[in-house]
Amino acid sequence: MSGVKLGRQPYIGVGIESTPGTAVAAVKYLPFVTCTIKGVQTPIADESAKGVRDKNWGAITGQKHGEGDLEIYVDAENAAYLLYAAMGSISTTAASGETTVWTHTITRKASNPPKTLTVIYNDSQDTRKYAYATINTLELNVSDGLASISANILSKFPASGTATSAITEERILAFKDYTIKFGSGATGTAALAAAVSATATPVSSFTLKINNNAEVQYLSGSNDAAQISIGEFEVEGDYVLFFESTVDRVHYETMLSGAGGTDLVRAMIITFTGAAIGEAEYEEIEIRIPNFYLKERSVDTAVAGFLTENPSFIAMYDPTEAKTIQIKITNTENAY
Repeated sequence: MSGVKLGRQPYIGVGIESTPGTAVAAVKYLPFVTCTIKGVQTPIADESAKGVRDKNWGAITGQKHGEGDLEIYVDAENAAYLLYAAMGSISTTAASGETTVWTHTITRKASNPPKTLTVIYNDSQDTRKYAYATINTLELNVSDGLASISANILSKFPASGTATSAITEERILAFKDYTIKFGSGATGTAALAAAVSATATPVSSFTLKINNNAEVQYLSGSNDAAQISIGEFEVEGDYVLFFESTVDRVHYETMLSGAGGTDLVRAMIITFTGAAIGEAEYEEIEIRIPNFYLKERSVDTAVAGFLTENPSFIAMYDPTEAKTIQIKITNTENAY
């Protein structure tokens, strides 16, 4: 026997596929908090009547695919692999006045196929590769500790793979490293401009959820996943803050915001700032939502505690910005 292994001993790598389903080598190994990715197959049972009371007479292998969750702590380099795959499109430019710092602008891909990864997972017993890995849902969470990203992944059925762990330490980000700003205006562009110049609103926690509504699809000739397609694109989330103003109440009750509740559009900008890099830049993850509304709002009124608001929001496609969400990442990686 090889001996009992610790849960810390497995490792996971990812590579960005040029062609969905065509596996590539891992280009980055991600320190992870949780990894449950595995192969799944649905047996097809023979339950035909054969003259006796017994129901089951055997089975054949049915539909097969890979699925599971991967959770990592947020940093300005590793997080980009999951955010890029979840959104689908990226453009990269050198940061102004810099030669070793780049800004990656991530936006929602307009159509299928999705941007896919090859996930290579060594579970301490063997190494398996999951091609056509598509991020179905992604959730970013931060409260009073480290920020984390959890991705639900769908893929082809795993095959044998090879990997050599090469973990690089990055500067992970926590609650002290992020700010959230709100702005309002007649359009998403105006609301974002107001948010840029606004004073940050202190919050106790923040959650962002991206849902691609991905589906595994099977075709004749193979019981493995033929393709994985993304469906409707949804962005939502929630935040918690002390109940110190009526801004969120007005927004929830009237669908308007701004002075006296007159502006049609409300925007938010969430910014994580890390270590200094290059000549005059910082590692940064900036999330811009040009238009959102509150779908629910509650107030915690526990008599022994402090009054807090708990708004839940839905991000909307904004025609002036031509997007629902945009993520900009500044780091020292020149390409993804």
